[in-house]
Amino acid sequence: MAAPAVQVATLPGEFTRRATAFHSTIKADGTSEYLPERNRYHLYVSYACPWAHRTLIVRSLKGLEKVISVDVVDWLLKDGIGWRFNPNCPGATEDTVNNTAFLREVYQINNENFDGRVTVPVLWDKKTKTIVNNESSEIIRILNSEFNEFCATKEQAALDLYPEQLHRKVDEVNEWIYT
Repeated sequence: MAAPAVQVATLPGEFTRRATAFHSTIKADGTSEYLPERNRYHLYVSYACPWAHRTLIVRSLKGLEKVISVDVVDWLLKDGIGWRFNPNCPGATEDTVNNTAFLREVYQINNENFDGRVTVPVLWDKKTKTIVNNESSEIIRILNSEFNEFCATKEQAALDLYPEQLHRKVDEVNEWIYT
């Protein structure tokens, strides 16, 4: 049986975030199975999800709007239904890549037996029809450094949102926010 769409809080009311399932990366130096390419990748997001927001923010700051396409699920996440593509909902879109009705179906294109938790954001490879990653902190690092040759301006390519000297501090804050 699939995991519930909405995470239940612990007894004291703390939110316990479950681990995401897909952690591949994209590397410009060719050390991963995924290479950065114009129009190869797609983001699935929800405006209701703060983790997805940060992927959209980094995509915009790095000037990648014409390089990585986006679809937006309905903001209302229902138990038993999950994230739905609903172009009748303001801000939401159809699934323009895979023509699915629900985000779960995208996960099942990747793996027909997928029975885990369906989350946003999702970084999808249109070429191989696979989920590259569904962990926002990893997606923003990919967008920050691996697509620089495709950024709209030289300034956006030079922008480093995860500078080496701040890795430890950024990671500490990220861990604090996530747990």
